[in-house]
Amino acid sequence: MPRVEVVETQRELPAPSATVLLPNAGYEDRAKGFVVVTGPLGIVVGFVTALVAITAFGVPILSIAALLLALAGFTAAWLVAYIAYTLISPDGATFAHALLMWGYLRREQQERHRRYREASHE
Repeated sequence: MPRVEVVETQRELPAPSATVLLPNAGYEDRAKGFVVVTGPLGIVVGFVTALVAITAFGVPILSIAALLLALAGFTAAWLVAYIAYTLISPDGATFAHALLMWGYLRREQQERHRRYREASHE
C-alpha cells in the first residue's frame, strides 16, 4: 500500500524588518552622525598608532612613515566603524533578513525536491 504524505503547500513567512527612521531624520543626518562619531575615534587611533610606531619601532617623528602609519590607523578605525555601522543600521538589518530568508527558502526547496525524488522512486 502506498504511503500518503501531506505536503505543505503554503507557509507564512516572517515579515521583513522595516527601515524606520526617526522623525525628521534622513540618510544625510545618519551620515553626519557617523562622521561626528567616527572622526574623533579615527583621530585618536591614528595618533596612538603613530605614537606607538615612534616609540616602539624608532620611526622618525617628522617622516612620511609616521604620517602614513597615522593615516593607516585612522583608515583602519574608520573602516571597522563603517562596517559595524552598516551591519547594525536598519538597512543592514534588512539586508541580513533578506540573506537569511534566501537561505531558508533554499533549504525548504532542497527538502521539497528531496521528497519529490523519494516519492517518484517508490
